[in-house]
Amino acid sequence: MASPIGSQTGRRAMQHITLKATTALLKHVSETNEKNQTELLQDDEPVWLVITTKRFTEKSNIKPTKIPLRHPFLNQGVDICLFTKDPQKEYKQLLEKKTSSRYPSLEPSTRPTRPSALFVNPMGFSLLTPVIIPMLPKLIGKKFFERKKQPVPINLTSGNLEKELQSILHSTYMFKPSGTCMSIKIGVSSQSGSQIAENIEHAINHIVERIPKKWKNIQSLHIKTTASVSLPIFNSLPDEVSSIQIRPVKSE
Repeated sequence: MASPIGSQTGRRAMQHITLKATTALLKHVSETNEKNQTELLQDDEPVWLVITTKRFTEKSNIKPTKIPLRHPFLNQGVDICLFTKDPQKEYKQLLEKKTSSRYPSLEPSTRPTRPSALFVNPMGFSLLTPVIIPMLPKLIGKKFFERKKQPVPINLTSGNLEKELQSILHSTYMFKPSGTCMSIKIGVSSQSGSQIAENIEHAINHIVERIPKKWKNIQSLHIKTTASVSLPIFNSLPDEVSSIQIRPVKSE
């Protein structure tokens, strides 16, 4: 099945529906915060793209897949914590040598105070070296995967570590769960409706390309915040029937 948004008409229709949905969702967030008088205290709420597939996936994948965004929601001032194996000093020297002063808060860490806090940076964004990935399930537990709090791998042997960091900060991440539903953070409530809509348009084909059978396997796309209802932006039509058999009706 070709992309339903491959044609110019389909793309325009999708853009219109998506922008309408993102605008309505952000209006709901604003009105809810105003009603509850939490606007000044509230952090940015994540906006999720919810993808439902037709076929059940039994095997999950703990390694996140990088999805590029048109309008990133991580900024240059975000606190970044890098988890590595020992020796920590070696990685710190590497970061100082290969990255610019734009990342003053990028610090390596090897010794968590407790396993449950191991790979979570409450103040910002967490990275880890790929060699640590197989250790994640045992060390951080199922809850962190459910909340999509696990850190993102970074290739420290990259010839251009600065470019690697920029690519990470300008992306979102796809975690493949078992089942028929996955949620991908596609924006935050401080962004505009058009920015989030453009993120969806920019990211959607990158996402679908990584799903078995691609668009043929996509049942629906919705957007939501953590606490809101889901707003639909795409629903698949029923599969076409190849032939219809009409049985003659016997007359009395």
